[in-house]
Amino acid sequence: MPSSPESDRPLDESTEEIRRKERELAEAEVKLARRERIVNRLRILQVFFSLVALATGNPAYRWAASCAQWVMERFRDSE
Repeated sequence: MPSSPESDRPLDESTEEIRRKERELAEAEVKLARRERIVNRLRILQVFFSLVALATGNPAYRWAASCAQWVMERFRDSE
């Protein structure tokens, strides 16, 4: 017994809905991974600036370390 096009339509729509949700999930995972990489790089910069500030006593490096910390906090708050 052949299926009618009307009976196939809900299946096609649900398949499209599943694909759309999978695509949205994949995009969200990529976005989260990108944010984590940015935060990790900022953390490395903060540690580097803190160590240079400690070694040199230059306040500009302390300021740079605090800026990196501030940006990391904003990234975490925006999640």
